[in-house]
Amino acid sequence: MKKLFLFAFLIPAFSLIIKAQTSEHVFDTAHFNKQLEIANHLIEYEFYTQLVKDKYSKIPETFNFEWFSYKENNTWHSVGGNSIGNTFAIKSQITFDSLYTISDYNGIPDTLKLNALGSALAHANSQFQIIRDTSSIYFNSFVINNPDQTISIRYLPAFQPSGQALYGCEWEYVFDKTGKYFLRLNSFIHRITGVWIGKPRDLWLNYRSTDKLTVGSIFFALSFRDYFTRIRIDTQTSTSTTTKDASGYYNWAHKMK
Repeated sequence: MKKLFLFAFLIPAFSLIIKAQTSEHVFDTAHFNKQLEIANHLIEYEFYTQLVKDKYSKIPETFNFEWFSYKENNTWHSVGGNSIGNTFAIKSQITFDSLYTISDYNGIPDTLKLNALGSALAHANSQFQIIRDTSSIYFNSFVINNPDQTISIRYLPAFQPSGQALYGCEWEYVFDKTGKYFLRLNSFIHRITGVWIGKPRDLWLNYRSTDKLTVGSIFFALSFRDYFTRIRIDTQTSTSTTTKDASGYYNWAHKMK
C-alpha cells in the first residue's frame, strides 16, 4: 500500500487544463474526460481508504478488516469487514468531515446499498484470487457505484514494498445493482512495468498495445506526477503528456500520431 504521504499532495490537484493537438485524426476528448473523471474518483477513494487503514490496522480488533469506501452527498464513508465466501460481513462504518477527521457513523445505515457493495467486492475477490495467487504483485481494490446502477470492482497495482510503482495491468469486474450477479470483465494486461520513485525525470508509459488511454494509465499519472518532471502516456494513436505549470496547476496536452 502507498503510505499516506503519497496522497497528501493529490487532493488539491484535481483542477486540470486540457488541450488537444490534432493532425488528420481527432483526439477522443470525450473518452479521455470520462476516463479522467473515473481516475480522479479513484484518487479520492484511495486517499480516504488509506486514512482508515492507517488508523484501524493498528487496533487488534480491526487490524484484519478489509475496507471499501463510497461518496454520498459529497461526504466520504468507509465500511470495514471481512469477505466470507461470496458475502461480505460488515462490522464497522465510519465517516469523514471536511478536515479528514474520522468518526463512527451515527446515521441510519443504508443496509441495502452497503450489502450490495460488499457482495460485489466479495464475489470479485473470489474471482480475482487466482491472479493474486499467481503473481507477486500487491493490488488495491476499488468499489464503484456506476451511473447505470451497476457496481464495478476495480483492481490496480498498489505501490509495491520494493519501492516501485507498477503499470500495465488493470481489471474491472462489473456486477448488477444487487452485487450478486456478475455481468462482465473489462481488463487491460500488457507488459507490466516497474518504475523506481526517486530522482525527478521524464517518464514514458508504454500503452502502445491500445489506441486509447485507460483508467489505469491516467490513474498512474495522477498518482505519481509530482515525482517526475513530466509523464507521457504513449498509445497506438496518440501521446498524452501531463506537466505542472508555473502556477502549480497540471495541464494535459494530447498529440495525435
